[in-house]
Order: sequence, then structure tokens, then C-alpha cells
Amino acid sequence: MIDAPKGEKPYLNPYIGGIGIGTILFLSFFLIGKGLGGSGALTRLLAFSMDSVAPDYTATIDYFGRYLGGSIHPLDNWLVYMLLGIFAGGLVAGIRGKRMNAIMLKGDHTTNKRRALTAFFGGILVATGARLAGGCTSGLALTGASVMAVAGWVFFISVFVAGLTVAFFVRREWL
Repeated sequence: MIDAPKGEKPYLNPYIGGIGIGTILFLSFFLIGKGLGGSGALTRLLAFSMDSVAPDYTATIDYFGRYLGGSIHPLDNWLVYMLLGIFAGGLVAGIRGKRMNAIMLKGDHTTNKRRALTAFFGGILVATGARLAGGCTSGLALTGASVMAVAGWVFFISVFVAGLTVAFFVRREWL
């Protein structure tokens, strides 16, 4: 087990966690015929939210048309239910592991404002990249690579190369 701060339960062994993710991915294919993915649910949520606030403007955007057209509600999709399950499971795990506290993780030489801004803009870059790539790390990398799709493997390798490259340049945020 990996050491945990005082009062917290230790983290799960990463090998057992990897086996768990693989088992969940297998069961996802076996039971519902689809893999995992998270960015599609967020896109559906964005399309629904935009349509609720500004329906005329949203109707002019072709990208959201596939989510809003038809007789089925845009949030009535397996990806949305999976995202809700991930949130609920993470919440339960956080409570049971006694890891539920609000903290700002940052390096000693970084301010809270700078950390929040880098996290916000980094999140926008990651979300944009996921949409351009055709999926997120769970959808494109895990699911795609598990079915031996070339795009999945290219994405998987690209994520590691890009992560290591960016980490080299932003490491001062954590030192």
C-alpha cells in the first residue's frame, strides 16, 4: 500500500487499481457494448446548458445539433449516467478514505491566484484538445487502445510525450 497522510486510509496499490480499470472496461464492453469516455458527457451537458440559456444562438451552431436534435433528451445518454456514477463513486471513496477537505495544492513559490489561473487555462486546453482529438484519455486512449485502434495508441503515446514536455516547462510551479 502507498503511504497516506495521518488520518487517511492508504491508497490502493496501483497494480490492483490498473486491474480494476481493465475489469471495468471489459465489463463495459461486455454488458453495454461500449467502452468508457467522459468528454462526450460534458459536451452534452454544455449543449443542454447553452440550449437552456440561449436556444436561438445554440441552434445556429452545427456542432451541437447532433446532441439537441431528435426526440431523446440530450442528457439521456449512457455517457451522462457514467459521469454521474464516477462523481458518486469518487465522492463515496473520498468520504470513506477521509480525504474530503478543501485545499489548494501548489508549490511553495506559487500564489493561490496563479495556481487557480493555471489550472483553469490548463483545463480549457485539455478540454479543447479532447474535442479536437475525438475523445479524452478514458474514451480515446483506454477504450481506443483496448480495441487496438491506431488513433487510440497514437493518442496514448502523445499524451505521455506532451505531459512530460509540458511538465519540464511548468515544473517551477511545484518547486
